[in-house]
Amino acid sequence: MAICPRCGRETEKFYDNLCLNCYLERMKPITINIKVCKKCGRYFISNKGFESLDDAINFYIKKFLRKKLEFIDYLPKEKINVNLKEFVCKECKEKYSRKIEAIIQIRGNKSKEVMRRMNLEGKEKDRGFDIEFSSKEDAKQLVKNIKKKYKKSRVKISRKLVGLKNGKKVYKDTFAVIVNE
Repeated sequence: MAICPRCGRETEKFYDNLCLNCYLERMKPITINIKVCKKCGRYFISNKGFESLDDAINFYIKKFLRKKLEFIDYLPKEKINVNLKEFVCKECKEKYSRKIEAIIQIRGNKSKEVMRRMNLEGKEKDRGFDIEFSSKEDAKQLVKNIKKKYKKSRVKISRKLVGLKNGKKVYKDTFAVIVNE
């Protein structure tokens, strides 16, 4: 056992030549940078999203601070400063940018029934409906669900080159789903 030079308490371990309590008192606050989405209000650390600020702080402590500070469990909340930075997350960018990656065209004599039964919204066209998607995966999943419910439906896929992103070609896919009896 050793004695802390600042307070005189007996201690087994020193942190910068002080006992744990004295070290924590003199320690400068730790700043945690957390991003918060302006649109959905979720908190982000390293592209991982959290619904509450407490969850984000706890994740940061477990992931980053526990490795550096062995006494993190004793660290008072006043020693942690949270710096919030606003931004727009990837999901909200896609949702609010109205970037259309895919279109499903529902055609045939059962197109109204498909829209009603599957609770879909879209633009009414001459011979059916058009539904726009900002995610190709969501569009593919809906086409798959329609094919399951309506076994005799046919799907035609066409692709249109809309540009380049990081040197790769970017396409807008159009799924023509023909639903007949």
